[in-house]
Amino acid sequence: MDVKTTKQVHTELAMRSVRFAKDEQGRRKGQDVLFKWPDIEKQLGEHKHIYVVDARLGSNNHTHRLWYDVIPPHTEEGQDWRTLGHRHTVEAIIYFLKGKGHSIIDGVRYDWGPGDLLSVPMFSWHRHINDSDEPVLRIASTTGPLSLALGQAVYEDERYPEFWIYAQEGEDMRKTLIPGGGGQIESAKVANNRAAELYAEQVAFAMHEEQLRRKSKVLVKQKDLVFESTAMGKVAFVVDPRIGFHSKALGVVMAEISPGKRSGAHRHLYDEIDLIVGGKGKVIVEDKEYAFDTLDVLSIPVFQWHQYFNTGPEPLRILGINTRIAMDNLGLSLTHQGEHADYV
Repeated sequence: MDVKTTKQVHTELAMRSVRFAKDEQGRRKGQDVLFKWPDIEKQLGEHKHIYVVDARLGSNNHTHRLWYDVIPPHTEEGQDWRTLGHRHTVEAIIYFLKGKGHSIIDGVRYDWGPGDLLSVPMFSWHRHINDSDEPVLRIASTTGPLSLALGQAVYEDERYPEFWIYAQEGEDMRKTLIPGGGGQIESAKVANNRAAELYAEQVAFAMHEEQLRRKSKVLVKQKDLVFESTAMGKVAFVVDPRIGFHSKALGVVMAEISPGKRSGAHRHLYDEIDLIVGGKGKVIVEDKEYAFDTLDVLSIPVFQWHQYFNTGPEPLRILGINTRIAMDNLGLSLTHQGEHADYV
């Protein structure tokens, strides 16, 4: 067996970085884009919880995932939850398609129905209860892949206390939105100089984040969405830090396209997963065309041109969940606008 020299080993490591972007372009072009609702529905009939777009299943999404699940009538997700529910160091978006119920998020009740959306603050305990006589159908998207890649994914679940990381440390730790709890800020101030001031700000950061998370918007009602004209067409911003959400990674927009019309064309340096909320149409991604219907899911490859067309008789609504905000915070957000929509 050939043994590689130190030079060969480290040269190969360096070349992986050089080749990555070129190789990634190929992976993007080869990734699955369209996930059909009938296929998902069949699996849901067997399991009630189906991952659709997920890197662990081969999707080329590095920052977030999406799944469908069903909550049976007059039950709650998890079944065995009684008080806390679960929490995680990932941002989460939940969109309800059918059924009515409520969620308890850090002790606050939020009532929801079809078309409503929850932006769950990071590391907040939450439970979801079906109050109706019909199953609740919903999708959820989280930044699990991003947190896993950073080595900072913590999932604490009331049903599995043996896997708790912080909640096992006592009642105080179960009430904080800060993983590991906040430090004593005053103890960080030991001198009157610039370095001491900077370090005290560092210690105070997590406590400030917790305050902002608790003030964040959580529930968006479908009736409150306002669609306005943009180069991409009629768009409503649903979750965005510029409209009151303390989101650092996940954003949500909804587009509405009139029958026979098209959206604008654009591309961007962030992952996007789309849920077709209503209507039917097609999307052109680079040089490939995909026809979709209500409840289908689209996984849009990073930095590939895409444009949507309404091919049905009803307005087409697309819920876009993306990680633009994460890229904004990294200074890597880039959007290119091409052809404008033809209906604004």
